[in-house]
Amino acid sequence: MRAHFLDGCNCDWGCPCQFLAPPTHGNCEGLSAIHIIKGNYGAVKLDRLNMVFMGSWPGQIHEGKGKASYYIDERASEEQFEALSKIITGDAGGGPFEVYRSVIDRFQEPRRAKITFEAKGLKSRVKVGDVGELSLEPIRNPVTGAIHRAIIELPAGFEASRMDMASTKAIVANDGYFNFRYSGTYGSFQETKWKGP
Repeated sequence: MRAHFLDGCNCDWGCPCQFLAPPTHGNCEGLSAIHIIKGNYGAVKLDRLNMVFMGSWPGQIHEGKGKASYYIDERASEEQFEALSKIITGDAGGGPFEVYRSVIDRFQEPRRAKITFEAKGLKSRVKVGDVGELSLEPIRNPVTGAIHRAIIELPAGFEASRMDMASTKAIVANDGYFNFRYSGTYGSFQETKWKGP
């Protein structure tokens, strides 16, 4: 699939995880959203559908013990819902989802939700019904207030090879399984490609 990937967590800008370092505050919790520009699962077309992943880990992500909630676009047909559920939970293998699956111990089964995804670069946002949202804004120079552009390039990155850095205007999860709220923390937006196994 070719997708827009919107991501935010409780870490400082840049996110230490991208540099194999411990999370800023010792733990990690955040929200990621995917808008499929063009994609398929076998013969099932997935173009223009959305998925959202909420997750948390008590320490470094690679140490595991994570938990997650998954949300699938309410516009998906039953066939598309099943395909997207297999992809986002990692059951289908491939992409970053297989990696996430290896570090998650507990999760809520995928649920349908009204997902509004606005791809606007460093001002992108996603809303997941009334249970979650993530909106970005540019990082600002603390002295001049000018927009500060930063890009992380990870040639072997499993999420993306190039990530445009942003600041969270708001990141909220309130679905009964997660309850957190942050602003001014790590955010990123990118267009990326993922393949199955």
